[in-house]
Amino acid sequence: MKNKLRISETATEQLTFLSNRLDLKRNIICRLAVAESLTVDEPVENYSLKDRKGLEFNRPTLTGDQDLIFKTLIIQHEKKQIDDDTFFSKYFRNHIERGIDMLYKDYQKVNSPINFLMKLAELK
Repeated sequence: MKNKLRISETATEQLTFLSNRLDLKRNIICRLAVAESLTVDEPVENYSLKDRKGLEFNRPTLTGDQDLIFKTLIIQHEKKQIDDDTFFSKYFRNHIERGIDMLYKDYQKVNSPINFLMKLAELK
């Protein structure tokens, strides 16, 4: 079972920006990013990978006690079975990448931690 993943340099920069502005830990923002990415109907199987030059995360840091819940949500989203190694190293990573980019762009529009979090809390 793969227990580490590395995000891109761009995602790392965006994640650091969001972490500093929102005063949230990076692993929390990664979880929010996965949730945000899951709102997009398009699968992430073929999501364009930029590089693997950014931050490295351990699986327990990102999924914690909710590993099975994250895996189930992603399997349901992708509409196919996914083996354990591929789940974390490919699908979970791709959802983080896409979600961080979405969150970063959303923050740029409002440029306010309070307004951003209020917008994020709205039901879609």
